[in-house]
Amino acid sequence: MKYLGGKQRLGKHLAVILKQYIDKSVTKYDIKTYMEPFCGALGVLQNMTDISLNIIASDYHPDLIVMWQAVKDGTLNPPDSVSEETYLHYKLNIESPHALKGFFGFGSSFGGRYYACYAQKYVKNKKENFCLEAKHSVERKRPLIQNVSFKCKDYTKLKPANQFIYCDPPYRNTKHPIKYRRDVKYYDVFDSDAFWVIMREWSKTNVVIISELTAPDDFIEIWHKEKTRTACQSTKTRFKNALPSEAPAVTEKLFIHERHADL
Repeated sequence: MKYLGGKQRLGKHLAVILKQYIDKSVTKYDIKTYMEPFCGALGVLQNMTDISLNIIASDYHPDLIVMWQAVKDGTLNPPDSVSEETYLHYKLNIESPHALKGFFGFGSSFGGRYYACYAQKYVKNKKENFCLEAKHSVERKRPLIQNVSFKCKDYTKLKPANQFIYCDPPYRNTKHPIKYRRDVKYYDVFDSDAFWVIMREWSKTNVVIISELTAPDDFIEIWHKEKTRTACQSTKTRFKNALPSEAPAVTEKLFIHERHADL
């Protein structure tokens, strides 16, 4: 399932590092719970559900969370395809929170950006079916998330303690800040400065590991991997003529606060 900023391909690599730090943290601290406050499309979490901790997946997007709860419960039965008319109907006329609205909004939108635009019209004669791909993706995750508790919370409202926390926030982008939708009318711009203040506070009573490209000086890099960004392509995108080897690359990193540098 495509999702803006998702970790579907990178998740298995991140999970290896997270599990190593979980083992060390459980030994050193009274860790009972693994929590992701930006769970998104579960790109990382789907690789973490075999750990022996309570697992909480949280996100501030109501349609996303009710969608995952319905996937877990087996009550979401999405179609194999969706027309642009139906897509727009759910966008404009169906009230949130709504599981199928969330499914169409992320799974059938260009680049996985919530109701950005109907993705299927960009594939032209290709056989790709975004809706069907998203359906298969959530169905594969269903058996993996039966021990996960889902919560719809803004991360700033959470008060975690004695938890191992993995954060995958919207990345800082000073040139072109990315705007995120929690509904179909209004946009939010993520406050990266406030985020790092909260991460310092959380790190006093939790072990927190953060995905980002850069971090303040008191956060230590513990892992990195170069990743090619391959968001949904079309004849209208910046990199429409680029070969895979010419696609833009970034160095994904994991950070932990310096107070936990001995882990």
